[in-house]
Amino acid sequence: MIRHAILTVALAALAGPALAQEPIPLRATPDAHLRSTPETVLRGSISATRSPVLSITSGQTVRIDTVSHSGMTDDPVAYFAQAGIPADEVLQDVKDIAAASTGAGWRGHALTGPIYVEGAEPGDMLEIRVVNLEHRVPYGVNSPGTGGVVEGLLKEQVQKIIKLDLERNVALFSPEIEIPLAPFMGIMAVAPDPAIGSVGSRAPGIFGGNMDLNRLLVGSTLYLPVFNPGALFYTGDSHAVQGDGEVSGNALEASLTATLQFIVHKGKGATMPAPFAEDAENFYVMGLDEDLDNAMRKSVENTVAFLGSHAGLSTADAYSLSSLAVDFAVAEAVDGVEIIYGTVPKSLFLKTEPYWTQ
Repeated sequence: MIRHAILTVALAALAGPALAQEPIPLRATPDAHLRSTPETVLRGSISATRSPVLSITSGQTVRIDTVSHSGMTDDPVAYFAQAGIPADEVLQDVKDIAAASTGAGWRGHALTGPIYVEGAEPGDMLEIRVVNLEHRVPYGVNSPGTGGVVEGLLKEQVQKIIKLDLERNVALFSPEIEIPLAPFMGIMAVAPDPAIGSVGSRAPGIFGGNMDLNRLLVGSTLYLPVFNPGALFYTGDSHAVQGDGEVSGNALEASLTATLQFIVHKGKGATMPAPFAEDAENFYVMGLDEDLDNAMRKSVENTVAFLGSHAGLSTADAYSLSSLAVDFAVAEAVDGVEIIYGTVPKSLFLKTEPYWTQ
């Protein structure tokens, strides 16, 4: 029998026992609301030395306001006015954060945090449940430029401001094209190893970060290893929708409010080779590397190890099943460290336990 308690720590301890703690029920009602302000937002980096802006206990849920870096110019009101967005639809948070860094130019992703989770220690694993995601504004930005997957395809950056029809849940790409919205957080991270101190927000890593994994929708769960007391969690780079690969270099960047539940699993993060995710239907096994081929190899290796340790399969059978029933896709190929993820359907297994106890 494959037990949910074991599967949820598959990449934390590939040969380890099931979680000793009792399953934590879903807590949908937030225990706190963390707003995005110049004091609670960090631009362009994920730091282990920044003082926490909120402290919570394991099992608690937080409603977190985030703001998109896209359009956060010295004058965001003028920027969005290009697309007919009125000044009163530009978030005050964006105006305040932009004003706090006037003249500095583009300073990277705007990340809300860090959140200190009491009891989290190095070697633990932090479970992050995506309870809800709310649009804060009825528009977003995609700005393809000279980079992305096809460098030089464009000679200059294009600022495409796209309005959203939130009642119909679509992005109005053009008069003839509508894109169904599928919001998710492009960045969810814990602070890196304190020996490193701080990392830029562009490249993802073992700490999570700019993974741009579009499977992290409402109802999904992300697992990250802990490197610092309190874990020091950050989130931002909120997206209204994105295809696998994020090939132009960015998604439909749009400010969101995320409601997340945080759960500490003691001693389960020390051997994690990569972040790991799941939802009610699938497990998502990631591989990260600067080279896309190596990222693919790592994702397959991690998937084989996962199936071997927790489904009782031989290496040969796990490799075979990975080829027959696991889909591998590119989460993003544009951020310096690339991510491939394998989708392992839970329907493969005849016996599983319910996802997210109520």
